[in-house]
Amino acid sequence: MRKIVCIVACLFSVLTMAAQTKVTWSMELGLGMSSWMGKDAGNSSALFNQKVGVGIDVPLSGLVSFQTGLNWASKGASMDIDLSGADMGVVNMHVNQNYFEMPLLAAFHVGTAANFDMVFSVGPYLAYGISGKRDVDVDDLTVSCNTFGDSKIQEQIVPGLQRFDAGLMGGVALDFKRWTVGLDGEFGLCRLVSNTNIRNLAFFFTAGYKF
Repeated sequence: MRKIVCIVACLFSVLTMAAQTKVTWSMELGLGMSSWMGKDAGNSSALFNQKVGVGIDVPLSGLVSFQTGLNWASKGASMDIDLSGADMGVVNMHVNQNYFEMPLLAAFHVGTAANFDMVFSVGPYLAYGISGKRDVDVDDLTVSCNTFGDSKIQEQIVPGLQRFDAGLMGGVALDFKRWTVGLDGEFGLCRLVSNTNIRNLAFFFTAGYKF
């Protein structure tokens, strides 16, 4: 609960700044790949995923701005897991994770001789898992369960993922008068399961329309 209050407080601070400064609002769509990283994610495979959201750019100087917003971001991976305790051996699990995500980025605007700027952004992000599904393929049968809740498969408990996530985000974009296109990378710092070292990893090609 304390983490959610902190997120709301940060967003309120940004909106207060926006009321006093000329800001740019945008709608953004991202398409790309997500996977897991860490020493316990060695056999994970990437999945095609997407994100969509609202962005806010608050100028701090002629070259630097603060960027935030709220995204719905889908992440996840495909991974082989050992369910020998349930007499099923090694099975494949396809995991989908849907988050509400808020970036908190410093953006550096570099002018070019053409009619666009190059924008380099870096900073943390905060995310909270809202929904998701894990599909476990057992022979010709697919068993589905909640991503963020513990599930029982053949009397063996499969722990759910942690809902809270945070990490580092970086990107580069071409900023036109009404449009932006770019590439974002997201590197999770929180463990998805408490007793493992598995963390989120995602890359998205993005396009945005500025109001």
